[in-house]
Amino acid sequence: MKPLKETAMYKQLISIILFSLIIGCQAPQDGYEVEYQVHGKLMEIMQQNQLQARITVDENQLNGTTYGLGAIEGLTGEILISAGKIFTSVATPDSILIDEPGRVAAVLLVTAEVNTWQKVEAEEAVPDMDELARLIANKAEQVGLSSSGVVPIRIIASSSSIEWHIINASLAQEQNHQAYKASGRSGTIGDQPVEITGFYSKNHEGVFTHHGSFLHLHVITADGQLMGHVDELHFNRTWTLFLPKADKL
Repeated sequence: MKPLKETAMYKQLISIILFSLIIGCQAPQDGYEVEYQVHGKLMEIMQQNQLQARITVDENQLNGTTYGLGAIEGLTGEILISAGKIFTSVATPDSILIDEPGRVAAVLLVTAEVNTWQKVEAEEAVPDMDELARLIANKAEQVGLSSSGVVPIRIIASSSSIEWHIINASLAQEQNHQAYKASGRSGTIGDQPVEITGFYSKNHEGVFTHHGSFLHLHVITADGQLMGHVDELHFNRTWTLFLPKADKL
């Protein structure tokens, strides 16, 4: 029979080993989360027709690391912020005006500060927005970002099909999303260079993504002649995904 002291030490050692195994088998902690700001809510805009400005953004107060998107006060056009530069697009059924106003009042605005973007290997063809959302969630986790948080993204593409619209509630005959879109302009971008800026989140449906979607994306062509909200897309293999580099890693 083993001495009492030796038996106690043996049991303690077994307990330590088992505890270590349990900890080692637990899922790793969620990744790094990017800080963001949201002004306005889609559900208030679309369901309650609250089209007043929630914030006025001045380019002079932005950093070169600010990225964002949203809609102009009165739901009269689209907003894109890229590297601290403000772009707006206003459309009627007959015309589109792309501008760099320097200052804009927004009924909806989502922004984040991204100090460094990292290129992420993503050679897969993407048939639609749902598949893009799944891919972004997977790639975010691979590079140490939290897929349960808000993930800013940038995409550079040269071979694609992108359905877009520029909203304009001021000319709408009815107060609903389809009427607002119809009063503006919509179309499809074919094979030409574009840049997409946007946000992924599975927790903001009705806030800054529409119900049934985890993405809110705006596209601008390389020549700056068109900027709008992305409704649907298809990428071949000629596209590049950029995600924020986790500063704390």
